[in-house]
Amino acid sequence: MKQEEELIKKYGKDPGMRVPEGYFAQLEKQVMQSLPDYPKHAPIRDLSRWQRMKPYVYLAAMFCGIWLMMKVFHSVTQPMSLSLDNPPEALVELLDGGVDYDSHYLPLYMGDYDMDEEELIMSYDNIEDFEKDFYSQM
Repeated sequence: MKQEEELIKKYGKDPGMRVPEGYFAQLEKQVMQSLPDYPKHAPIRDLSRWQRMKPYVYLAAMFCGIWLMMKVFHSVTQPMSLSLDNPPEALVELLDGGVDYDSHYLPLYMGDYDMDEEELIMSYDNIEDFEKDFYSQM
């Protein structure tokens, strides 16, 4: 407390800054006069029928797309159900023997080193002959 009293005696209680008389009373009027005029609103135009309907059409299209995606995903994830009353045509051809079963699974390109299993079996009479040829090429 002693230091504070000494400072007050030395410098006084006056902060050194003063606001002119009536400054805050006139401040609001001066600020409002210095602002530019408030712009007037442009007249509101009537919307066309399409502009009014557009959000609803977009919303309906979005829901149709979601429904379609869900239907596709559902059909892909469900196992195919085969009915014996009305089987698919490919299954009927397979059962009738009209289609060669192995022909569906043959590769499109067979290189020089690719050999059919039956050819391999027919070319060797026993496993020893096969081992001789196999190990001789290594």
